[in-house]
Amino acid sequence: MSKISKERKVTYYIGMGLMIIGFLLFISVFFQVASFTNDPFSMTNTEPSFSNAIFGFILIAIGGIVSNVGAKGAAGSGMILDPDQAREDLKPFNEAKGQMLNDVISNIDVANNLAKPAEEKEVIKIKCRSCGTLNEEDAKFCKGCGETL
Repeated sequence: MSKISKERKVTYYIGMGLMIIGFLLFISVFFQVASFTNDPFSMTNTEPSFSNAIFGFILIAIGGIVSNVGAKGAAGSGMILDPDQAREDLKPFNEAKGQMLNDVISNIDVANNLAKPAEEKEVIKIKCRSCGTLNEEDAKFCKGCGETL
């Protein structure tokens, strides 16, 4: 199975870190607004600055892009338009998905039954003496003429 390189892992975690920092900056504005509205006439409180929210939102977006490139590689995330390289970048995930699908399929009883051919039941027919029609072995009357078997 293919492994993801250390550089891609580091890139992914850097992107996740940027997203977390961006989220904290974005959410900090709500706490500033809440503290300001609690006592708006206090001289110690300053009006909340919304620049943290904007900067946080930008960091969330950049972090999302960086973590996507780290997870899927440059070509796999669409930064480089090279189908062969994209296939190579996404190979670990495709192999993992294939293994997960095989695990799921192996746990399904129906799939196991489909994989094994069903045992065929031997069928015995009885020929009617009057008309010659073949009937099931447990039939009491002929399905062709109605005579007793």
